[in-house]
Amino acid sequence: MAIDDPLEKIRQIANEENSEFFEKSLQVAGLALPLFKILALAKGIVDKRLNGNPIKAAVIALSYELERLESKWPPDFETVLDSPWFRRATAALIDEAQRAADEDHARLLGRVAAHGCLPTGHDAHRREDLASYIRDLARLGEDDIRFLKLLRNSYPNVTAGHHDGYVRHFDGYKQKARDAGFEEDDRIALGTRLAGFGLAYEPPLQPARSQHFVRPTKRGLYLLSLLDAAELPVVQQN
Repeated sequence: MAIDDPLEKIRQIANEENSEFFEKSLQVAGLALPLFKILALAKGIVDKRLNGNPIKAAVIALSYELERLESKWPPDFETVLDSPWFRRATAALIDEAQRAADEDHARLLGRVAAHGCLPTGHDAHRREDLASYIRDLARLGEDDIRFLKLLRNSYPNVTAGHHDGYVRHFDGYKQKARDAGFEEDDRIALGTRLAGFGLAYEPPLQPARSQHFVRPTKRGLYLLSLLDAAELPVVQQN
């Protein structure tokens, strides 16, 4: 019997408590090529060992979000799905979803991965490193992300790397941090932590003695752009 909506059928299979999710999904007729390739690749990575619902949630979210973004697919999108960087990213997604605290976080990682497949302009090269962005995001806590967003919002219209522009907004940054509940020691700790991921930068020369200055990097701003896009309201996935 023909299946009108293959994606809906796969969601139904995902809701079943069994260990044959990928096998059954790949038997669904009418699968769009991107969804089929993603499921086939994921099946190979886990080697028929599906470890809980978060993996299913992440893979479904990746597939669903890519379908939703179909208008942004490049002409060579089928080739993209066969690329080494996409395989690395999918492996990282499955690995991190397995560790996710819940399915909602696994879905978020899947949506971030989808947006990371379609960068444009000066960020186009960043898809080659998508696996590391997924791993970084999986290891960031809520305060890490809040603080990184605060850094971005504290330096409006400043080109990344332009030291004088950041210094000009330094007092405003400190006030925003205080308003957000980040004490100076928090700023030091979180700034240092984000710098360890390459998402923020601590200049060797600080603007004033006994003051801790940190700014976002282009890498940090790009990760936030993926997160912002992934957090836009979407239809709930099973």
